[in-house]
Amino acid sequence: MAGTCEDALGALSERLGLPLEFRDGSCVLDIGGQPFTLTCDGELDRLVVSALVTDDLPEAPSRQLIADLLDLGFGMMQEGLPAVGRDPETGFIAAFAIYPCARLNPAEFPDSFTKFVAFASRLSERLDAERAGTHSPAPATPVSDAPSFGHSGFMQV
Repeated sequence: MAGTCEDALGALSERLGLPLEFRDGSCVLDIGGQPFTLTCDGELDRLVVSALVTDDLPEAPSRQLIADLLDLGFGMMQEGLPAVGRDPETGFIAAFAIYPCARLNPAEFPDSFTKFVAFASRLSERLDAERAGTHSPAPATPVSDAPSFGHSGFMQV
């Protein structure tokens, strides 16, 4: 793990007020009943933050939900911007963000992680609401505002 990753994780540990215990390069945190995983990928010199959002898509997802999820896929094109993916084997929907260790700012990482937690929580709530039929779709917004996770606005329930 590069020094900047260690420093960023140290800053996050301090912010959370708990030690981050890594096993086989990963650390799982339970935040509000939702699992969040921090994975240090030494081969690619990056830190990956991920969260299980739901175990499957709603039976009949709305067109707006599909469009919004596809829009979120573009987060992968910018470091530190959250994206969403579906595991083809399990059907699980996960949110994730990738941070190259060489450019990771330890002073900013705890805030970025906090925003990621809020993003994943809103996405989970959005999918639950869609499944229950209680969500009124909001228009999608551009995925261009990386520092503030600009595309999270349409994930509000």
